[in-house]
Amino acid sequence: MILAAAMCAAPLALLASANAVVPARTGGFGEMTCHQCHSENPLNEPSGTIGLSGIPDTYTPGERYLITVTVARPQLVRAGFQVSARFERGERTGRNAGTFEPSDDRTEAVPDDGGRITYIQHTAIGSTVPSPGTGQWTFAWRAPSDPAAPVVFHAAANAANGDGLPLGDFIYTAIATSQPGAP
Repeated sequence: MILAAAMCAAPLALLASANAVVPARTGGFGEMTCHQCHSENPLNEPSGTIGLSGIPDTYTPGERYLITVTVARPQLVRAGFQVSARFERGERTGRNAGTFEPSDDRTEAVPDDGGRITYIQHTAIGSTVPSPGTGQWTFAWRAPSDPAAPVVFHAAANAANGDGLPLGDFIYTAIATSQPGAP
């Protein structure tokens, strides 16, 4: 009976990542990445890429920036991502740096289980791709009003084969840093 229940629950748990991503999977500040579950293929396998564009070299406190995450791989059928923005050093090391603002129904901002860090990630609708090979999402990041330290962005993306299982997927990670500007 217990085995049967576990076997029935397993597919639901696997599909959960396509519909509701587990927070804290960017690889930043010692957290895991999506590769923990989607581990069949090497992390950052060279036939695919992840890109972060729109992150300023130097941020202006309180300014709003549009950021785009792109994951590409020839066999990609569905895709997902998760990004965090945290202070890189100083007394607020590892804490939220600024806020994320979804720009459409393909992205959402979600807190971790403890409500300490907020991530931006794909929604269920956002895991569909307009054409095979590339997944892309754009969202806004509002820089912190107090330029305490550099902000580090950690990103993880899944170039998925679309079967709803963790096997056959490819995980990519990226890091970008934005330095504080004058207030």
